[in-house]
Amino acid sequence: MSRIVDRQPPGPGPLASLHYLANFRTGDMSYYEELFARYGDVVRLKSPGAEDFIMAFHPNDIAHVLRTNIRNYPKGKRYHELVPVLGWGLVNSEGELWRRQRRHVQPQFNHANTLKFVPIIVKHMEALLGRWDAQPAEFERDVNDDMMDVTFGIAGEAFFGAALEGHTETVREAFKFALSIALRRMYSLVNPPLSWPLPSHVRFRRAMDRVHRVIDGIIDGYQRSAVGEDNVLVRLMSSVDPETGATMDRAQLRDEIKTILMVGHETSSVTASWALYLLAKHPEVCARLTQEIDDVLGGRAPTAKDFESMPYLAMVFNECLRLLPSVPFILRSPVEDDVIGGYHVAAGSTVAIVPWVTHRHPDFWSDPLRFNPERFANYRRSADDKLAFIPFGAGQRICLGEFMGQLEGKIMVAMALQRYRLQLVPGFDPRCRGFISLQPVNGMRMICRRREPVRSTRARPAGQAQPAAAQASPAAVAVERRGCPYAARA
Repeated sequence: MSRIVDRQPPGPGPLASLHYLANFRTGDMSYYEELFARYGDVVRLKSPGAEDFIMAFHPNDIAHVLRTNIRNYPKGKRYHELVPVLGWGLVNSEGELWRRQRRHVQPQFNHANTLKFVPIIVKHMEALLGRWDAQPAEFERDVNDDMMDVTFGIAGEAFFGAALEGHTETVREAFKFALSIALRRMYSLVNPPLSWPLPSHVRFRRAMDRVHRVIDGIIDGYQRSAVGEDNVLVRLMSSVDPETGATMDRAQLRDEIKTILMVGHETSSVTASWALYLLAKHPEVCARLTQEIDDVLGGRAPTAKDFESMPYLAMVFNECLRLLPSVPFILRSPVEDDVIGGYHVAAGSTVAIVPWVTHRHPDFWSDPLRFNPERFANYRRSADDKLAFIPFGAGQRICLGEFMGQLEGKIMVAMALQRYRLQLVPGFDPRCRGFISLQPVNGMRMICRRREPVRSTRARPAGQAQPAAAQASPAAVAVERRGCPYAARA
């Protein structure tokens, strides 16, 4: 190796590395920011008896891992702790299995099929707002719980049809517990086998048995009779690989539908929750966005075409995903030794890409801690954007549900702001924590106040551009440094 290739990435010593690795288990994103501030774009944590943990924060290095040398960077063993929960669906599979399954699943989430979900999204959000309307004129809610209920209901109907009704609570609670065990193991250096009869392991197996019984029962029901049904499960059951002519077997079908259900609802719900959080923190932005929603919708339910007429909503969502990315990190494990940013990276290491930090990188974002939707007024994502903005990943394994997640979140936020003014409970801190998704660990306590109805005559036809006066750039809104959502400790 050359001298440059032999050079190890900077980072803390072994004891300090253990401190950071232990604190990663808390999900506190400020530790990643701290390492970036101290050591730069590539950081190494050394752990005796375990693999090195390498963080790559620079967009060019991210492009190397996720695009240029992608064959050397499978997901690796950390993600394998999710296999007992999600199986070998698209999140965990690699190589030819992943490519084959992607050919089955990708068509289900193209634009045309995703737009079919819009009435389902509107129906479930309307049901939530109906429950809110039954409350007094002003009331307090955990909006994150509500958004989770909505997205799980949407996912259940879109992916299973009506077949999941009656099992929703069972599946959701079982998944929640099983995933908590898997995440704990994902962040631990040493894990006992799940076959050991520890109490948590026994509960884990029972939880997954409940999930499998429900899903298998639904599959059996559709195999007996799925005439006239149109949902993702039915489409996957009849999907034929265009290259091999093969269909999916029962185990793989179950793994894919588990993956789609779990990933599909959780990331969408936290995206909507964090968007409502940021809008509550920045009333100037919320007022402008609410005006755009009122002008376009005028009180009626949104359609897919309406969002072409709401450019400010798109800017707000991108800025929310920049500051509070729903997926805060991406893990890979090199098969062979490699070089990242001029530093040697050993085969078998865990390489962490951390959008939370990259989205704040001062070389690519001016005033990066400032909440300023206007920065996305002319933003165009392209192949040469240096991957400074990767809320849904990048490369071959970019999230298949990117379009659905954006559409779902925008509909939910637009419908909430149509009917309600939302304010954080005074003194409330959601304390964001990054695991598989960026969770508000204290929930999202908000005071909800019913708005006066908006007259439908104000609405513009779908697809009509926003008046120029409404596009005037407001002053960017400064982000407070207090609290986890924005920066390391003040």
